[in-house]
Amino acid sequence: MPETITQVSSQITERWSNLPKKQKIQVGGGIGALLVAIVLAVAMLSRTDSTILYRNLDLVAAAEVTEVLEANGIAYELTDNGTTIMVDESILNSAKIILARENVPKGNYTFDDAITNSMSTTEQEKDAKMQYLTKVDLEQGLISMGGISDAKIQLIVPEQKNSFLAATQESSASVILTLRNQLSADQIEGIARYLASSVENLKIENITILDSNSNLLYDGSNLDAMSGNSQQDLKTAAEKSLQSKIYALLGPMYDEVTISPNLVLNFDQYHESTEIYSTPVEDSDAGLKATENWATSEAVNMTVGEAPGVDANAGVATTVTVNEVTGESASETRSTTYNNNKVLTSTVKGIGEIDYIASSIAVNVFTYRVYDEALVTPTLADGMTWDDFKTANSQLVALDLDPGVADVVEKGTGLTNVAVYGYEKPIFIDEIPYVIDYKDYIPFVLLLIIGIIILMLVLRFRRQEEIVETVPELQSETLLKATAEEVRESLEVGNEEIEFKEESAIKQQIEKFVDEKPEAVANLLRNWLSDDWEEPS
Repeated sequence: MPETITQVSSQITERWSNLPKKQKIQVGGGIGALLVAIVLAVAMLSRTDSTILYRNLDLVAAAEVTEVLEANGIAYELTDNGTTIMVDESILNSAKIILARENVPKGNYTFDDAITNSMSTTEQEKDAKMQYLTKVDLEQGLISMGGISDAKIQLIVPEQKNSFLAATQESSASVILTLRNQLSADQIEGIARYLASSVENLKIENITILDSNSNLLYDGSNLDAMSGNSQQDLKTAAEKSLQSKIYALLGPMYDEVTISPNLVLNFDQYHESTEIYSTPVEDSDAGLKATENWATSEAVNMTVGEAPGVDANAGVATTVTVNEVTGESASETRSTTYNNNKVLTSTVKGIGEIDYIASSIAVNVFTYRVYDEALVTPTLADGMTWDDFKTANSQLVALDLDPGVADVVEKGTGLTNVAVYGYEKPIFIDEIPYVIDYKDYIPFVLLLIIGIIILMLVLRFRRQEEIVETVPELQSETLLKATAEEVRESLEVGNEEIEFKEESAIKQQIEKFVDEKPEAVANLLRNWLSDDWEEPS
């Protein structure tokens, strides 16, 4: 095997050295074009998509992440002035696992920083450090959520001087979000609840959330009162639910269903309290006695009393003598308290209930009639084009619907004000023209170019081999024939045996030719043997 490789290498080197300069340039250019084509093909076929690994990192965290990626041989790309790191999408999960194992990115402030204290660190400073750690963790948690590119949080946590004050004082939080896309009301409320559950003594009504454009996204002070956006969201959700029900009923029956609900929702808050009393004793209007008070009094008057006052009457009073009068009085007081059965009922009507009488809904159902250009064009009248046919048949055609369709909608939704209409809708399928996308053919063109270059190189080397081998063969054949003729002439002239000396010029030429062109000599000998050529005696 090594001998074969050496022989092939020497043959290639010899043939390359025998090529003229022009052909060497052509071969070199062909090889260069071949390499360029191969590189382009490999680059296009092996091209990968990059995805974001981390965004909005500070430079310290970015340095930590890139160091771990480089140590593990993971290619990455930095964008946004080094704050965003992108990796190949196929290795995204592997990169996250490796970074989690190395506990990066740590950022500017970590738990180790919060618990690292000196002898001079006061309790207030320790609390402030832990509060700052909570703030950093919450900001990073919000940034990792979808739709949020940056978050800034301000926490106000009262100082806990004693356990009683700690239980009564409330914390508050203000959040500013930089959004990549709009968040729904449920998502914003979820963020508020996430903050409330992460900070001690932080109630959801003490949280305010703004976006970077100073728009109020959440204000916990009006949590109990349903805002206009919440009312609209509730109405939209109710209408979507209604649309889903109708589509589930009519979708299998028709090709297309359009639904336009107009729901009226009652957002009035109504509280009702009721007290009901009943006697615990059967066949009686009175209840069980709880308390009873009873008092009586009597009085008898036998004499006429003196004049009111404390001083005696002055002088002799003139009096009128009357008969003696005797008076008596009696009184009785009773107070009884009964216990009756008492039922207290407090009713709060639901907010956002659908008013099924005032609400309405309109439904349009469509049945498709398909026109295929490839099938319709041969049947068109002379002079009518496909566009003319589409214009003439583009109108909707009303359908006579079964009354049961409207009844199905009424029973399925609970609404009484229902309108259902049906139409036949034309669908035109245009014949798609064949469009060549040159980008799809680039790999095939490159492969074709590579094949042509390889074929040209093979043919060029084979042609050169024929030239190199044929010319010496002809020269050696002519030389040997001339030598044979000379030998014959010498034999005819003299009878003496001719001895070929080593010094003879002809013999030297033959030996030189045999040494330089052994393949040509072997071919010539094979030709002589095949022609049954015999040397004359």
